Amino acid sequence: MPASALATTTTLNATATGADPYGITIDSAGNIYTANHGSNTVSKITPSGLTTTLNNTATGGNPYGITIDSAGNIYTSNYFSNNVTRITPTGLTTILNTTATGLQPAGITIDSAGNIYTANTNSNSVSKITPSGLTTTLNNTATGVKPFGITVDSAGNVYTSNYGSNSVSKITPAGVTTTLNNTAIGIWPYGITIDSVGNIYTANFGSNTVSKVTPAGVVTTLNDTATGRSPLGITIDSAGNIYTSNYGVNSVSKITPSGLTTTLNKDATGMSPAGITVDSAGKIYTANINSNSVTKISAGGGIGNIFAAPPAPPSAPTARAGVELATVTVAVNPVSARYGVPISYTLTAAQDTSKSCLVTVPATSCQVTGLTGGTSYTFTSRANLNIWQTAVSSPSAAVTPTHSTTLRLAVRALKAHLDKTGAYLTSLATVNLAGKIVQTATTGAGRKKKTWCKAAGAVNAAGSYVVKCNLGANGRGYLRRQALKLTVTTVFRRSTGAAVTKSSKLTINRRR
Repeated sequence: MPASALATTTTLNATATGADPYGITIDSAGNIYTANHGSNTVSKITPSGLTTTLNNTATGGNPYGITIDSAGNIYTSNYFSNNVTRITPTGLTTILNTTATGLQPAGITIDSAGNIYTANTNSNSVSKITPSGLTTTLNNTATGVKPFGITVDSAGNVYTSNYGSNSVSKITPAGVTTTLNNTAIGIWPYGITIDSVGNIYTANFGSNTVSKVTPAGVVTTLNDTATGRSPLGITIDSAGNIYTSNYGVNSVSKITPSGLTTTLNKDATGMSPAGITVDSAGKIYTANINSNSVTKISAGGGIGNIFAAPPAPPSAPTARAGVELATVTVAVNPVSARYGVPISYTLTAAQDTSKSCLVTVPATSCQVTGLTGGTSYTFTSRANLNIWQTAVSSPSAAVTPTHSTTLRLAVRALKAHLDKTGAYLTSLATVNLAGKIVQTATTGAGRKKKTWCKAAGAVNAAGSYVVKCNLGANGRGYLRRQALKLTVTTVFRRSTGAAVTKSSKLTINRRR
């Protein structure tokens, strides 16, 4: 059974981290570094809490991953500039492999010899950069789809977590690539780590689980019901405890070697924790994308709440008259990512608060029913996050739901157009309900009646729709000889019931 563990939670650099910190690492002196993909920077936080920004103009575009070597050099994988940045302890910044890295490197790791490896999400490959700067591409066709996380073992084998194919790839030092557990792993593995005996663990964002892959390839699922929602990052301590940063619920899960799962600092982590690391004393650190902060968690004590104020409300929703009688469809404008990840939105009629509907993410709209037809309504939106409910938004523009089942149809601006492929009639049909529009153009009557063209299409709401009726090559050929007098009939009907019809006469002059 899952448990909630007491933990002392503190927030580091709540205002000083760069925008959207994703990757996180720690050096031997206890300094924390984050890769800030929203501001193209690296932040350094000392054990005393002093925060500085490194290379605020020299880093590549949108760094995701970050790692550190034994000499204290920092490396970031730059997702949108397809390169790696190195920052020395003195602050000197250089760009590595400016043309040789695969597309959109996300995860980054380093081996004991100082070789850098990146998982290249959009080229399904791994890049290796030697200490001298030589860059090579590993397994450019054999890696699983969308590799994101990456790690390396003591023998120099490289492993990637492939969220596009729900698998793990292994690349040996000789370049042999194999795919592990391509059917048994959880959904969307993002984070990956390895223990001292070579077991691989992945954080499965889409199935809220952790997968374990032994060196022999045996796959098991850990805590299939107890992990927090949307685990993104994963790390392991010296005792073999696994930790995941749970992006969807602002928490950290701990899984012991025996399989016991506990939740640390539920709702106390910064918003949307992504990267996660652990120090030699067992303290956990998370990089929190949507609160631009780092959280430190240590055992014992009470849980601290890092939120100073509720997140801001979303902007006004968008409303339109629904397909059915006396209904309105309301679409949300999502809350800014700065304020966390909403679980749902409540949309409410300002004129009658008993009339509302709920949008559950990832849906973006819902339908408010039972309104009074012919009455004008505006709607507000409220985002429901993990522990906060925002204030209501400003109201939408006014909308009036349908109050009558009587069909109305107007047709205007009927025009003829000729080109090399044929002759076309174009008109604008305006309707007051959802249904089907059918238009025909004919000549003659009775047995001599000829249909030149027919156009049909369903419409899902009241509005104006362009109708194009194609007379084709036959129509164009006829107009080379003489004028064409047409009866154009437009019919509008719902799925059941009577239809409404509009007819007009049109003469198209002879064309040479």
